[in-house]
Amino acid sequence: MKIDDPLFSALPYRPEIFRDKNIYGIGHPDLVPVLKKLAEEPALDLPEKSIVIKEHPNLIVQTSLLRDNDFPWSRQVIKQFRWRGTHNYLASPLKKSKAIKSYLAACHLLKHGLGTPMPLGAVENRTYGFIWYNAYLTEVIDDFVVLKQYRSVLPHGVKGMDEATQVLASYILRMHDSGFLHNDLNLSNFLLCGSRGNLSLHLVDLNRAKFKRNLSFWIRAIDLSRMDLKAWQEPFFRYYCAERFDPVAMLRIANLFRFRRSSWRQLAKRTNTLRRRLGLK
Repeated sequence: MKIDDPLFSALPYRPEIFRDKNIYGIGHPDLVPVLKKLAEEPALDLPEKSIVIKEHPNLIVQTSLLRDNDFPWSRQVIKQFRWRGTHNYLASPLKKSKAIKSYLAACHLLKHGLGTPMPLGAVENRTYGFIWYNAYLTEVIDDFVVLKQYRSVLPHGVKGMDEATQVLASYILRMHDSGFLHNDLNLSNFLLCGSRGNLSLHLVDLNRAKFKRNLSFWIRAIDLSRMDLKAWQEPFFRYYCAERFDPVAMLRIANLFRFRRSSWRQLAKRTNTLRRRLGLK
């Protein structure tokens, strides 16, 4: 990874890559000292006005790590990743950290004109190659509604949801065309901004993303299988496929993998106790 990589071309700042003993990271130059300190002292005291958004399985906090009036993003969201199962930790020397993966994925989306919270930094701390701490920082997005909530409440009525469905289909189609595979596409990971007639989306939770030169019909359908649009499921696939793909066939494949995932989830719940004993959860 190099600073002059075209991947970073859409960032409004020149990122700095840093390495210090077991600590490695990338981000806005003004945030580098804060990122290093965070990796050394994960229990860093946060400002009083910090807001805990989520505690499990990962800690997500809205805060202001940099008290500088000239810094363009005065409030940041920090996501501290935690391990789910011993097996994931043991495999960590062979992988990029979730924080670094999230940062690179966000840069890819921005490069292709797709909305996501501005990536401000990512840092990891390894011991003998094993990741024991990693965190990802972004800007704060104001005035949004999670798309899943928007679908449930319908604040702009049926026509508003139809517009949101078209915006969503356009976003994901462009994302797939860029070679970006999200691997966790669900409505809870889309932040809907703007008013009716001018809606836009920001995609979050990017740590599972993968990049491929071309995404096949089947891979696209599998990536779409987590979408829970209910009554707007068929219109979404029509908007996504347009004249390029068969919407009926793609929806059939997506539903097949949706059923498979649901069955696996039920099995996982029944074996929770056993998996905890084996250190797999």
